[in-house]
Amino acid sequence: MSDSTRTETAEPGGVRPPVGLAETLVANCRPQPAIPALLVLFITLTMATLSADPSPMAGAEAGPLSLLIPLGLLISCGLAVAAGFCSFAPPAGWIVVAAWGLRFTQNGVLPAYNRYVLLAGMGIAIAMMAVQCWRVKTGRFQPTITDAAD
Repeated sequence: MSDSTRTETAEPGGVRPPVGLAETLVANCRPQPAIPALLVLFITLTMATLSADPSPMAGAEAGPLSLLIPLGLLISCGLAVAAGFCSFAPPAGWIVVAAWGLRFTQNGVLPAYNRYVLLAGMGIAIAMMAVQCWRVKTGRFQPTITDAAD
């Protein structure tokens, strides 16, 4: 590391590695990258539940549009996994919201196969958190803290 790099990171407004436990937790658990994944998951679950037909025969008459629900779930999980490369918050938040969404598959609002898609996504998100934990522990991921300007 050259001297010019050291002085750039020490100046106010620059970035630096986290110091201490609190800064390390904040740097590794930023919630901002989770916004797209959770937004797609919320939209998928709410649109699917609001447009569901409450009649008992609705499951038998589910059309091809009901196949878009698992696609939305998989896209949101993919966004959470992609954002999980820079923070633990996206996969963790996705798991929490997906666990909430499981109740819609139990009471028949969503087709039952969506339960398996949510469970698979939760497993993938847990695996992503394990990969990110390994990356942090081995030093392959170095989070940064932005110093506030004076």
